[in-house]
Amino acid sequence: MALDIRDAKSGFRHNEVVVFINEEVIRCGGSPAFYLTFHSRPWKDIEEALNSVVVDTQVPHAFKKACAWSALALGVRVAVRQREKQVRRIRQLQDQVAKREVAIWTLAMDLQRLSEERNEVVSKLNSARHNLKQVLNEHDMLEKKLMEFELSRKILAEWQDAGQPSAMKCPLAIEEQSETNKTGFQSKRHAVLKRKTPVAFTTALETVYEVEEDPLSTV
Repeated sequence: MALDIRDAKSGFRHNEVVVFINEEVIRCGGSPAFYLTFHSRPWKDIEEALNSVVVDTQVPHAFKKACAWSALALGVRVAVRQREKQVRRIRQLQDQVAKREVAIWTLAMDLQRLSEERNEVVSKLNSARHNLKQVLNEHDMLEKKLMEFELSRKILAEWQDAGQPSAMKCPLAIEEQSETNKTGFQSKRHAVLKRKTPVAFTTALETVYEVEEDPLSTV
């Protein structure tokens, strides 16, 4: 028997068909040899073997028919084998697609996470830039105040080194105090001179007020 009914890879689903093919092979003077020899070979080899039998004029016509039935059975077997191979290939492609979908989903999640982290970093940088600007402004203001303080301290030290009283904080205060004293003494002097007093007494008073006019001149 060329075909085995229990062979699931034969490609035939009905036992009657398998029995009929085996009977035709035997009735035509054939044997299981042709089927068993090429049952694992590709269709190209099977067709070449069948062609060599068909074109051989020395081979009986009945035997050619037997080989043709065996080739038919082998063709069905090759088709089943090709279908199984395609099924396996499809499953492999489906697995690859599924893995790539998982990889794409993972990359999308990573991209979203990186985008959120980037936005957070940008926000922190903007906040840091704003804080830095405020700190620089405060630094410039404090530096300006420090320079003014150092200048005031330097001026005060120069005036103290020049022998001025420590109570005088700056030249403007000295000038204002001098003008005030001078005005007061002049007012007193003119008030006294307007009175009707003897000439000698008036002259004496003028002499006194001239001395008291600028008390800082003797310092």
